[in-house]
Amino acid sequence: MSAFRLSSLLLVLTVPPLALAAEQPPADCDRQGSEAQLAACAAGDLAAAEARLADVYSRRLAATAPTQRPAFERLQQLWQDDRAPRCATATRGFQGAMQQLQYLSCLKSVTLLRLDDLQRQLPQRD
Repeated sequence: MSAFRLSSLLLVLTVPPLALAAEQPPADCDRQGSEAQLAACAAGDLAAAEARLADVYSRRLAATAPTQRPAFERLQQLWQDDRAPRCATATRGFQGAMQQLQYLSCLKSVTLLRLDDLQRQLPQRD
């Protein structure tokens, strides 16, 4: 995926209705329920983290000097390309629904780490 398409995708993810939808737990989420209901919660948690990341990424990109944007977009693309394989490797020992839950949890954790990193890079407001 090109840096332009990634930027466009991330900007689309920052549309307020989508961000609000990501903050609401899915209708079939029950943190005390079945594995399928737990997976729905985990997917909702991941979607919320990704929406927050998209917002912070777009603000960080806007604060980046135009000459530095290609390098910044490339770093984001490398992070994105590494995330799923890293979590697939980390959850290889699990089976069935537990593997799915662990995989979604890993994606969320990695996303939150990237979010924290980008937030620290934002210009400080006085």
